[in-house]
Amino acid sequence: MAAVILAALLSACAGSPSGSGTAQAAPDDTVTGVLDTYRHDPRKTVPATRTRMVDACTDRTRPVRHTSSSGSGKRRTTRTWYTTEHERDCHKVPRGTEAYRRVVHTERWCVRLDDVWYRVDAATYDTATRTDRGDRLTVSPLGTGCTG
Repeated sequence: MAAVILAALLSACAGSPSGSGTAQAAPDDTVTGVLDTYRHDPRKTVPATRTRMVDACTDRTRPVRHTSSSGSGKRRTTRTWYTTEHERDCHKVPRGTEAYRRVVHTERWCVRLDDVWYRVDAATYDTATRTDRGDRLTVSPLGTGCTG
């Protein structure tokens, strides 16, 4: 049993040396490699149309009967009066179309380490722009690839 645990620990620690020049993923999801280049892709939108939804309301009125009583026994009187209550019922209905800008892809910041593209946040991208090409850089990528 102890031999199995020892073998598992040794195999987990095995790996290539960090100075090999290839981008490597560390256990804390960081990647270190030689900075090749970087790229910023702004948000891309295209014109599009969609159904325009508007409020359609119906107004209704209804009579309401009110009563008030006073006195007791033979002297009891009841007064009755009527008022009108207003009600409004609203819901969305399609009415024509409207133009808007559809987002094709959001803004992206990318760096290329050892010929592999990584998507990064804006702060990491800013660091990469201030780093010389060919220098080693450690990033926490949001994802791989930077296709546009």
